[in-house]
Amino acid sequence: MISRWRSKSRPERRRLMLLLILAMICFLAGPALSAEPEHKYDGVYTGKRSLTKGTASTTCPAEDDASVTIIGETLTFTNSALKKYTMPFDPDPDGSFGQTHTDEGASIVHYHGRIMGNVMEANVENPDCEYNWRLKKQ
Repeated sequence: MISRWRSKSRPERRRLMLLLILAMICFLAGPALSAEPEHKYDGVYTGKRSLTKGTASTTCPAEDDASVTIIGETLTFTNSALKKYTMPFDPDPDGSFGQTHTDEGASIVHYHGRIMGNVMEANVENPDCEYNWRLKKQ
């Protein structure tokens, strides 16, 4: 093995060393370059929520504007009934998510859905109403 190495000319050894160095760089840097951002769903999503269960009323409008802001592991939504309601957000790698959240005032909100591309589709339930949300990232 050593005799083969010594028998190679100097330019061939340099080429071989360079090839080995480049291979190591690609091997080590490849996963880092292809990794997705830690908080790839961060942003503001806006659109409509539509009543799917419950009677349309001032408490449960048939249709309403809604917005969601995601920052890291926090989801904050606003609609005509709730302003800046904050809940935990822990999506799966495929963009699906779901939580049941009870705040200090004992308000319960259950939500589950999925983000695909720039679109969030979710079902949001509280004791009085259930909604389908279709929001687009701005």
